[in-house]
Amino acid sequence: MRGRYMSVYGLTWPVALGVGPILAGLLYDHVSPVSMWYGGFLFGLISALGFLILWRKFPNERGQVVSSTIA
Repeated sequence: MRGRYMSVYGLTWPVALGVGPILAGLLYDHVSPVSMWYGGFLFGLISALGFLILWRKFPNERGQVVSSTIA
């Protein structure tokens, strides 16, 4: 049971690499060449809003920026 999540994670990349170009080609041919750019913009906007919501929900306890220093 311990390694099953890694096998599922390992299968996601080949599936995405196989399905992604096909879906992009269908979108390019049947909708519009510009639709891929709109889709990328939409996913980027959703990701940015998700990070903003997480940042506001879980602020740093001291309110300071966390930085790493190499000693």
